[in-house]
Amino acid sequence: MSKPRQSLSRLFLNKPPADEVIHRKRLQALSDQHQGKPFILDDDGLRMMYLTPTCMQSAMKLNEPHRLLCAYSRIMMGFLLFNPAPKHIILIGLGGGSLVKYCYHHLPDCRITAIEINADVIAMREQFFVPPDDERLTVIHADAAEWLPQQTEQADVIFLDAYDTEGLVPALNNAAFYAHCYRNLHACGVLIANVWGKPSTLSPMLEMLYTQFSHQLRWLKSYDSYNLIVFASKQQTGQDQLITNAKKLNGAHESLRLTKIPLHWHLITPSAPGCEDMIDAIKQSLRGILVTDPNVPQSYAEWKLSVQA
Repeated sequence: MSKPRQSLSRLFLNKPPADEVIHRKRLQALSDQHQGKPFILDDDGLRMMYLTPTCMQSAMKLNEPHRLLCAYSRIMMGFLLFNPAPKHIILIGLGGGSLVKYCYHHLPDCRITAIEINADVIAMREQFFVPPDDERLTVIHADAAEWLPQQTEQADVIFLDAYDTEGLVPALNNAAFYAHCYRNLHACGVLIANVWGKPSTLSPMLEMLYTQFSHQLRWLKSYDSYNLIVFASKQQTGQDQLITNAKKLNGAHESLRLTKIPLHWHLITPSAPGCEDMIDAIKQSLRGILVTDPNVPQSYAEWKLSVQA
């Protein structure tokens, strides 16, 4: 029997306080009520989607449904540094539609295609204020591992934000799938992946992307969680240009804090010391990033305070 993949959320958390224990019991009761299917928790103006009692998938403010509450989702919008005006975005993983809503609201000239394997998640789209399908938005119930290889149309951006309760789905984490992502991107296209896990788990993924995207790979940890955001670009873009783009975009997308992103990401160049063993160099980088972080909330109460600030 294979060893279960370890959830990153279980790697760093200390013994929970009493109010956290009560909160977890509430989540377990909701999960039991919904017979293990995804469920919604409304609390103090927030609406959250949980895949399981220990895995929050999405969160939004009921009075600001287009706002990106979680830092990892704001960082994922960093693709704008590479392409400020995309014409077509593919999202692999709909969830509560946070990225869909932001892109739909702020990029009116962009067409969006979202692929979601879980019909129960799609059924919640209205509760998370995801717009109905129209000429700009299409939500497709499909397995992206099967859907993407069949596509002939290229996109400007691919979001890979599809994971289960134990990390990135294996069918979406292999060289063949990343090759399909590469093929389905325009010449200046960008793949953005939201992942979490231990360095030993993530380093093979980064090595595959590093190879597939000809070394054009950057990554950084979210500011308020242990999510790792990975940017793989087909076109070479210099750091100075990305910083300049961030400054230009800051007014239109002030809430994203785009100028912060290129100052914090990590990359490995072929000429860097130790790059004879690329996976070792990547592991070293991840070990320096994925460490206990006092800025990451340790309980639901702390997290709620951080997103309501």
